[in-house]
Amino acid sequence: MKIESVLPKAAAPVPAAERAALLEKEACRLRTEGRTEQACQHYDQAAKLYQEAGSPSKAATCYASAADCWNVRTGRQSFRNAAARTESAAVQAFLARDYRTARDLFGDGAILYRKEGDDVKRSYCYLRAKDAHLRLLWHSLLPDPKRKAMTCPALPTGSWKEKVAVGGSLLLHVASRALWGHGERPFRTLVFAAGIILVSAVLYRWSGQVVYDGFPMSADFGEALYFSVNTFTTLGYGDLVPLGWTRMLAGAEALSGMLLAPLFMIALARRYLRIDR
Repeated sequence: MKIESVLPKAAAPVPAAERAALLEKEACRLRTEGRTEQACQHYDQAAKLYQEAGSPSKAATCYASAADCWNVRTGRQSFRNAAARTESAAVQAFLARDYRTARDLFGDGAILYRKEGDDVKRSYCYLRAKDAHLRLLWHSLLPDPKRKAMTCPALPTGSWKEKVAVGGSLLLHVASRALWGHGERPFRTLVFAAGIILVSAVLYRWSGQVVYDGFPMSADFGEALYFSVNTFTTLGYGDLVPLGWTRMLAGAEALSGMLLAPLFMIALARRYLRIDR
C-alpha cells in the first residue's frame, strides 16, 4: 500500500499534523496485522511530518514505535534500523524537553548499537543519555514555574535532603563529563593532568619556596616542572622539597595524580577492549 493512499484527497492542502495523525493511525493498524515493515514506513513518514509541524514529542513517539516494529524482527539489518529509529526518537524527546524519556531512549539506542558492533554510535548515544540525565537533574533544582517547560515530571526535590542529593549528583555528573567523558573520552584526563602539572610548576617557580639540600631556593621553570612531575606521579625523589604554603599545593597535586591516573587507565582499557572485540 502506498503511503499517499492513506491521506484524504481534497482540494485544500491538509496540514502536516493531520496527515501525520492519519499515517500514525494507519501504521497502528498495519502493526496489529503483523505487517511490521510497512507499519515502520508509515511511522517514519508520520514522524517526519510531526517534525515539520513542530511536534517533537509526537515525532519521538512515532520513531519509538518504528523502532519497536524492527525490534520484533531478527537479523543484523533489523538491529541497525531499530537503533537508528531509537536514536531519532531520543533526539526528538530531547528537543521536547522530555529528558527522562530521552535518557531512556538514548540508553536503549546505545545497547542496540553495541549489538550492531558500532562503537562510535554506541558511545554517542551513551553520552547523550548522560547529557539528558544531567538536564533532568538541573531542571529538578529550578523553581516550580521554570519546571513547567519540561514535558516530563522533574525529580522530587521537596525536602532539603532531596535537594542536596540531586545537587551532589549533578556536580558528580558535571565532573565526570569534564574529566573523562563518563569513561568514553580517556584523553581528556591527560589534558587535565598536563594542565595541573604546568599550573603547579608555574606556582612553584613563582613562590620561590622550594628547598634543595636544606636551603630555600628560587627554582627556574625547568626545575619547577621537574618537581611538579615528580609530585603529580608521587615519585618523591627527595632532592627538591616544598616549603611553606607550597606544601599544601604539593599535597593537592599528588592527590589529583592519584585520582586521575586510574581514571585514564580505566577509560583507555574500556575503550580499546571494546574495539578489539
